[in-house]
Parts: sequence; structure tokens; C-alpha cells
Amino acid sequence: MGLLDISEYQWGMNTLKTLDFFSHCTDDDLMNLVESLEKHSYKSGATILFQGEISNRLYIIKQGSVGIWKSIAGEKKMVAELGENRYFGEISLLTPTSATATVKAHADVDIFSLAYENLEYVFRKNVEQIKIIEQKILDKKKN
Repeated sequence: MGLLDISEYQWGMNTLKTLDFFSHCTDDDLMNLVESLEKHSYKSGATILFQGEISNRLYIIKQGSVGIWKSIAGEKKMVAELGENRYFGEISLLTPTSATATVKAHADVDIFSLAYENLEYVFRKNVEQIKIIEQKILDKKKN
């Protein structure tokens, strides 16, 4: 974790703008969200999140790729692979939730995360924004 450099900051602004649940946010809102992102680096093969682990974060992949693994009938199977600018954990951003899958780095990966507390802090004076984000995430989950 640490402060973002200028290229990471620009990447964060550009990436958050493309996420449907942040598309309605102002540049000032996005800037505040980017400033609260935390950077994490994982080596290939490292587990980022375990199935069943409680999380309250959105994870966005800046570089590298991850595999999404689920236990199905007692057997671990990879059900998806996510690459750069893809995300996971958006449901956990709404409320602390058990991860529905294990996430492992396929290659060395840089990931930025946003905790619910930071989202709540950024929109503390505009609770309606959080409600809009929550509804967009819930709508996405239904589809």
C-alpha cells in the first residue's frame, strides 16, 4: 500500500469513469475515490481472496490477471479469468459479505482496492450517491 504515483492516479480516474456503477459520479467524486484506493501487489500463484472470507472491498486489476476458483461438488474449478481493468468484489462494496469464490494471481498482478468505509466517507454529505451506486450494483447482479 502507499500513495499513488501520477500514472496510477490517471489510470484510477480513467478506470473508475468506465465502471457503470460510478458513471454518474462527478470528477471531484472520482478524484476523492481514487485518492482512497489502496495498491496491492501479488506474485503469481498467490491467493488474493479466499472463498468464504469476509470482505468489504471492490478490487480492480491494473496489471496482470487473476483466476476465479469455486468449490463445486467438493472439487475446485476455475470458473473465470479476469485481466487488466476488470474487477471483482463489487457486491462486498455494499456490505461485508463472504467471498463467493477464491481469487488467485495467474501472473504477477497489481490490484487497487476500494473499501466501503472510503466510499461512505467520500459520499458522507451526499448519501443519495451511495444509494445510486448500490442500486446499480444490485441491478448488475440480477443480470
